Amino acid sequence: MSAQLAHAAPRAALSRVSIWDRIYGFGSIYAKTLRDSRLAMLVIGAVLSALLLAAGSQYAQGYKTLKSRVDFANLVGQLPAVIAGVYGDPWPAHLTRLGGMISLKDASSVAVIAGFWSIVALSATLASEARRGSLEIVAVGRLGRRRVAVEKLAAHLTAMVLVMAVVALMSVLAGRFGTLPGDAISLADGAGFALWAGLLALASGSIAFALAPVIGRAGAAGIAGAVLMGGDLVNGYRAAVPAFAGPANVTWFGWTAQHQPLAAQFDWPSLIPVALVAVAFFAVGVEVFARRDLGRTTAIPWLRFPAATLGLGGPLRRSLGDRLPLALAWGAGIGIFGMGLGAAAGSLNATLAKTSPDSLKIFHTLFPKIDIATAGGFLQLAFVELGFIIIGFAAMTLVTGWASDESRGRLELLLAAPLGRSHWALAAGLGVLAAIAAMTAVAAVGIGAGAALVGSDATTPMLGTLVLGLYAAGVAGVGLALGGLLRPSIAGGAVAVLVTATFLIDLLAPALRLPDWVDKLALTTHLGQPMIGSWDWTGIAACLALAAGGLALCAWGMGRRDLVPGD
Repeated sequence: MSAQLAHAAPRAALSRVSIWDRIYGFGSIYAKTLRDSRLAMLVIGAVLSALLLAAGSQYAQGYKTLKSRVDFANLVGQLPAVIAGVYGDPWPAHLTRLGGMISLKDASSVAVIAGFWSIVALSATLASEARRGSLEIVAVGRLGRRRVAVEKLAAHLTAMVLVMAVVALMSVLAGRFGTLPGDAISLADGAGFALWAGLLALASGSIAFALAPVIGRAGAAGIAGAVLMGGDLVNGYRAAVPAFAGPANVTWFGWTAQHQPLAAQFDWPSLIPVALVAVAFFAVGVEVFARRDLGRTTAIPWLRFPAATLGLGGPLRRSLGDRLPLALAWGAGIGIFGMGLGAAAGSLNATLAKTSPDSLKIFHTLFPKIDIATAGGFLQLAFVELGFIIIGFAAMTLVTGWASDESRGRLELLLAAPLGRSHWALAAGLGVLAAIAAMTAVAAVGIGAGAALVGSDATTPMLGTLVLGLYAAGVAGVGLALGGLLRPSIAGGAVAVLVTATFLIDLLAPALRLPDWVDKLALTTHLGQPMIGSWDWTGIAACLALAAGGLALCAWGMGRRDLVPGD
């Protein structure tokens, strides 16, 4: 017996992952997470850049002389403490410099917006993927859970660094609008401001990161968001409400109150405890994720929803049931924020009653069409601009949830039943709009309660909140239309881009003195002043048309194209 030896077939060479793919792409968990964050980075970077550039342009054009700057600083000194709650406490130093004026208007807003982004991203980065099972295969491989968590966290930290680098550069560019000596903002000042805003955002996001593996994404985001907004509010109103002084001292806003780099005032040691808090919660989040079963969370007891909302009665109820918890959470957050501002009108009214006629004249000059002594007037001044962008991004999350039925492959199973595509698209889209209606109703109740607490008219600001809801329905209609006509993956992104573009146009067009037709491109410029009862019916009709037309186009498009699962 003999045997013949044969050459073994050569093994295929293992493909090597390039260095670039390990940094950005599909070569590592870090790279993929960073790649998935690209749209969020662009949106947040654009919003924060617009805030800084608009503030620099507006103040530089409005206060070109030293005398006008001194008058402005004197005016700020006469404002009641409750106004400080809107812009933060204490007032920035060097208000005769452009950097101080920018810090007065937008420093707190930059930190809050970046904080919301960090909370949303870090509450979802592990909890959502664990819930849908996409981490199970990865986590049992050679990487290990801790490395998975660390790489995902590192990707968000990288994204935050990149966005804050843009903030630092935009701060320097905002100073270029200045007309007086001392207006220039150095790169060191911009970097100090960006470091402050980034650390405050990460401290807030770290709470969501630590809690999400235990209580799930929604609960973690809600608690972290309450800490973020609560810290900003109690620090801002500590002078107007003495009871807030104690709680303010345990928030990172209170710790860093004296660190105002744009106003050439620094308190670097105050940043150290903020960084330590973030590191501690990040370490807890990594360890908790490594030790708990994937996707296992402890539910926080809430009120039970009616059976009609549980998703067992057809595509409309299913869509509403899936969207309702998130919609109510957004509505509660907006309502609580609006309630706090509406209730602040009482302190403002009491202060104005003791104000001299000259000071009252200043108020009437600043706000000729708004009675800021009423809750509605104060909300129009302090809430609406930010309210539009918050409720717009809330609509984005609801549309993204609608699109996930198709992008994650669930829609194929749903359509196996005797259910037409157009019927599903129409019913599911109506569920999204119904969730927006529920969110708006909850927000309106909170805002109305704040107005009623101070004995002000509650009906007008509550009706004004409906205008914000109509705006959310309009931008959601655009997302539904594009998701139905083209592919589901672009639905949420389209809403985010539209909301961001609207905000940028509304903010930058007046500041940069662009042509009037540019300003009119923003939908929000056609909605009047809803909190004081001044409605623009043309804009309201446009919102309704976008919502209804988008829903119709979604149904028509879904009936004509193939499904795109896994998109």
